[in-house]
Amino acid sequence: MLYLLLTTHLPVFVPDWLQVLSGIVVLLGVGVGGAVMTMSFGMPPLTMLWVLMAGLCLCAFVLHHGPKAGWNTPVLALDEHPRLKKVLLEAVALTGAKTVPKIRLYTTPSVGLQVRTRRKLLIGLPLVMELPDDEMRALMVRSLLIPGRWSWRDEWIGSLNRWDLRRANAGRPHRDRALLRAHAQRQRQDLWGEAAALVGWETLARAMRRELLMGYAFTWFVDRYVAPWAHPSWGYPTDVYAAFSWKIRQDGLLERMERVVDACIAQEDQHEVELIEKLGWHSGAPVGPVTEHVAEPLPDRLQRRMGQVLWRELQRSQSPSGAKGASIRDKPAQLWVYYTDAQQTQIMKAATSLLGRPATAGDVVRLAVEGRAAELAWQHREGPCPHPTPAVCALVPLLDVALRRLGYLHEDPFRQRVLVGRLGDRVDVVELAGKVAQGMTYGLELGYGMSEQDPDEDARRLAAESLAAGDPIGWFERLYAESGAGEAIVPWDSGTPHAMLAEWAAKREVRGDGRRALVVGCGLGDDAAYVAGLGFDTVAFDVSESAVAQAKERFPASGVFFRQADLFDPPQEWREAFDLVVEVMTVQALPEDLHAGAIERVASFVRPGGTLVVVASARDEGGPVFAPPWPLTPSEIAAFATGGLVADEIEDFRDGERHRCRATFHQP
Repeated sequence: MLYLLLTTHLPVFVPDWLQVLSGIVVLLGVGVGGAVMTMSFGMPPLTMLWVLMAGLCLCAFVLHHGPKAGWNTPVLALDEHPRLKKVLLEAVALTGAKTVPKIRLYTTPSVGLQVRTRRKLLIGLPLVMELPDDEMRALMVRSLLIPGRWSWRDEWIGSLNRWDLRRANAGRPHRDRALLRAHAQRQRQDLWGEAAALVGWETLARAMRRELLMGYAFTWFVDRYVAPWAHPSWGYPTDVYAAFSWKIRQDGLLERMERVVDACIAQEDQHEVELIEKLGWHSGAPVGPVTEHVAEPLPDRLQRRMGQVLWRELQRSQSPSGAKGASIRDKPAQLWVYYTDAQQTQIMKAATSLLGRPATAGDVVRLAVEGRAAELAWQHREGPCPHPTPAVCALVPLLDVALRRLGYLHEDPFRQRVLVGRLGDRVDVVELAGKVAQGMTYGLELGYGMSEQDPDEDARRLAAESLAAGDPIGWFERLYAESGAGEAIVPWDSGTPHAMLAEWAAKREVRGDGRRALVVGCGLGDDAAYVAGLGFDTVAFDVSESAVAQAKERFPASGVFFRQADLFDPPQEWREAFDLVVEVMTVQALPEDLHAGAIERVASFVRPGGTLVVVASARDEGGPVFAPPWPLTPSEIAAFATGGLVADEIEDFRDGERHRCRATFHQP
């Protein structure tokens, strides 16, 4: 007990000023005593050295323990916030406190009292900005009751519990931990009961739940948006509290955190959980949004100051000398990319450790679908998180990386779950992750690394530029022309006929026997040459003159009649003129508003007794579109049965990342 008293828990009984004064007296005594002893030896240099060393020790002690006014959190001027002052006076009156304490701001969302001075309430700046009057009053009352209830023994028990919690995290709990916990539980239960008698159980429960929610939310927010840049070269964050407030008011952060707060509470110390359950939080209604806040809008200089203090706490340094302020919102987008890539790396390492072999992105998806994502022990899942499930949490970084590879960008630095594509489409990656976790085919190549070349990059770039100019099909000519000059890649150019077309022909033992065939959107001619090789008198067309020219050069002896034509304005003589019509990945290359017209034109080429075979990327109705291409839905596939065409077979192929369809129709 004496050891604990003189080491770990001395501050409970001895004020700071007395500790500093005692240290100064001890150091002065040692210095003077040592100087007198060395003088008796008749060695002045030794005496001077001793005095110098003692003086340096004294200076270091004073600098370390002296007041750091430059980094103290500010005291809030209550005259500038009359509503907050009124709430404080009401709390003082309810508790019968002898003095009105000052309010010193704190970096994190909590309310406490400096018990030894009994003159300052520590209130987290986020609470000052976001709490309504009644909840702030309840938290003030809870803190102001402590001096009248807790003796020095109670304070010591509280200090022992905090000390034991640190030791327990290090695997060395106190041997009387159960007794300490039981006493602390009685202390807090009695305190909360007395506070509830003054402000009401419902109000106190709602206030403490919001305090806890905001604590979890702020911890996540700092880890996500502040901690990665806590380095002297980046400067302290100037807009951290304004951004956190925006996340709460405009982005529903507390509502999303509300869904997982019970799981967060379960991770706390068990005696805390029991107390929370007695308040009825688990069955209570959500805290709800706040429309009127207790404090007036705080000046920017105050928020910047608190950003400095938070930055110092993250740095674990005494003073970030020379540091300049910088807005989090203004940081380069590339920095956020590094953060998400690092999360993806953590997940892949966790999956590798869990499976005992090198894991792939497909393995992570499989674990998520099987409900095993919680087994992935990675850094982001060890703390509070607004994602609704562990599966979503694990999948979001993988999907984010894949979307950015397709040219998507984060809509807002403080709303990074929403990404915007080159064509203006928006994807909520959290919603997408939830659907993927339920087994939906997601249509993204998760296995690609960000450093690898994306084969669709040129097509997406040119399509976006063409659509922006009001020409939805002009990008095909640009793509083929640039590919011919070696400046672009045609992503669907495999140098072979499409595998699903070849498989269909082999399975049905298709033979042309001189009948006529038409290949729609022939591109560089591989499918057309294959169809001609089956014995069909083949016509192949493409809207791009460059594509047709390259196809003729590649297959001069194929017998295919290559020509340039527009699907939406084809030659009249092609109507109902072909025994076999092949449509491979052409309609899907067009924007969605052109699909219906393109489907009708393709179907019109089939003569009575003829066959239409369609191969396309597919998606479920309402499924995500990462354009281009614009995958076809089941209703669009079925729409080929027009003008008398009848569906023979519609085959669905899914392998997680890809969803494809092959459909065959005939004209009676």
